[in-house]
Amino acid sequence: GIKQFAEQAKWNIMATHDAIIASHIKQRVNANKRRRPGEEYSPDDLVYLSTNLNLHKGRACKLLPKFIGPYKVLEAQNE
Repeated sequence: GIKQFAEQAKWNIMATHDAIIASHIKQRVNANKRRRPGEEYSPDDLVYLSTNLNLHKGRACKLLPKFIGPYKVLEAQNE
């Protein structure tokens, strides 16, 4: 009857939810296998900064440098 249908629908939703979570975990593990570890910096290292996220008002982006610097690292917070 209706109770059995409701129970089956509830079970289907829970099983689907579990499958989605398992899929997310598997995708995250596979993506992290190919990811290289981040760079670790120490004070007094020289680094260049990307201008990718800077908003350049009134300037043609293709004529600007892709990186600016070098800048000296004052404090490193490697995690």
